[in-house]
Parts: sequence; C-alpha cells; structure tokens
Amino acid sequence: MKKLRIFGLIGLVIYSISSMMACGRGPENDSTSNDFFKKISFLKGTTTPILNHIKSPTLQEKNVIYFGFSSSKAGTISYSGNCFGSAKKAIKGDHHILLGVMVEGDYDDCALQVTDSEGNTSKPLQVPTFKVDFSAPELSQVGDYRVQGRNVEMEIKASETGNLVYSGNCSGDLQHMNRGKSELTIRFPGDGQYSDCKLKLSDSSGNTSEPLPLGTVRIDATPPVLAEIKPVPKMIDTNRPNYSFKTSKSGTLRFSGKCRGNVDKAVVGINHIALLTAQPGYYDDCTMTLTDSSKNQSQPLNISPFLLVETRLN
Repeated sequence: MKKLRIFGLIGLVIYSISSMMACGRGPENDSTSNDFFKKISFLKGTTTPILNHIKSPTLQEKNVIYFGFSSSKAGTISYSGNCFGSAKKAIKGDHHILLGVMVEGDYDDCALQVTDSEGNTSKPLQVPTFKVDFSAPELSQVGDYRVQGRNVEMEIKASETGNLVYSGNCSGDLQHMNRGKSELTIRFPGDGQYSDCKLKLSDSSGNTSEPLPLGTVRIDATPPVLAEIKPVPKMIDTNRPNYSFKTSKSGTLRFSGKCRGNVDKAVVGINHIALLTAQPGYYDDCTMTLTDSSKNQSQPLNISPFLLVETRLN
C-alpha cells in the first residue's frame, strides 16, 4: 500500500509539472514545483535498513567468533563497542561475519549498523554477550598417586574448568573437571610398567594445558599362586615338622588354623619351612596365604592334614 501511495503521488507530481509546463511555467521557476521534487526525493530514500539475527555467535571455538545477521538493504557496515568485524559492506540478505577482539575478557557491548546509499542508518543490532580466553589452563598433581590393582588413584588440580584428555596406554573415569581439586582413577590394560600415560586439560575456548605425565607406573594385579611340594607325613612325632611349598611371587606369609610357620616371608620358587605345633593332636585346619608387594593375596593353600602323636620336642 505504501508503494502504491508513493507511485500515486509521483504520478500526481508528474501530471502537475506537465500542466505547469503547458501553461508556460517551468519547474525551475516555480517554488511549488521545487517543493514537489523535494517530496519525491524524500519519499524515495526514507526506508532504513532492517537487521535481524540469523545465527548466534559461535563462541568457545578457539576464540573464533562468527556472527550471522540479515539486512533488508545493501550498505556500509559500522561497528560499535570493543569489537570489530571482517566485513565493511552489506548486501541485501544474509551475512556471516567474523568478529575480532584485542584482549581477553567478557564482551557485552558489541553492536553493528548498516547505512544505505541514501544515508539511512539501521537501528543497532546487538551481538550476544561472549567471552574471549587466550590463556591455556594449568593442570598439576596433588600428592602421590596410589596403585590399586590395575588402577592408579590420584588427585589433580586445575586452574579452570575443562575436559580431560588421556594419552598413552591409560584411560580415566573423569572426563570433565571443575576448577580446583578433583579425585580420579586411571585405568591400565594389564600388568607391566607404563611410562607414556599423560593428561591434558582443554578449556571451553579450545586452549590446552601442558601435558601432565604420570612418570613410570608399575602395575601388578596378578595374585600369587601357592602349591604344596612336600607335605608333612601323615603321622609325626615332632612339633616342628618340615614343610615345602612353591609360590609364583615373593611376599608375606600368613597362617591360620592350629599351626604356624617359623618364617613370615617367602621368595618366588620353592620354599622349605618348619610348621610349629602346640600339642599332640590331629591338624586338619592349617592354611597359608601369601600377600605380594602390590597387596595381591593368594588363594589359601590348605596344608595336608597330619597327626602329631609324640611329644618329643625339638
């Protein structure tokens, strides 16, 4: 309707000018006709560009900030606030521009406008608030780590919130951590010695910390295996019978039942020990277990039953 009115008014002006010229008056000599031309010029250039968001800024992607908007008219783009853009010219339609900033911080005052060829300037289009962060996070170990089976339990400290990335022959239960201290468990695939496990922290802006190496980690989660080699004779007359067994690992011995051993340590391979008995009787509940240096415990070894019939002391 607005365009029809403008075209109607223009037609009326043209008709009036034609009538004046027919009467011998030119528009250059008539103040009324000059007013008409001014109105035509005014009506042709009064529409200001209209800007709209078409895409929010793509933030937190390595500090690359894209902004999408549409303009109803072509023109020149101007920026305000503490940012600047990659484009100076606007077309009629959609735009995707790259915003630039100079320093780290929160930005909430960035806006842009489009001025058309007639000098009409749009209303400012506000860019949503965004944050720029160029600083890499810091990741550090707190205290010593603890080996539990095939896992390492440890505490780490982060200078900011981010995602943990594991490299080497290890994986962890903590993927996202907050600023400050956090407990985590790192898993290893099997027994062995590992020196390639490292952790990195990546923040929301794509900055990555220096690698945090665990150093050399020795994993031993296999329990010792005990086997009887030479049992005590079924009937004995000594309270210190000899006993032989084999173990797959060295460690500490623990006895249960009515007998004890004369040693509390065993080495890998065959061991010869003496069993200590208190008094004559039938010994059928004696067992022995071994715990290695990694705190892996063997299955109980049942010592073959024997009968002590004599009180001869050794």
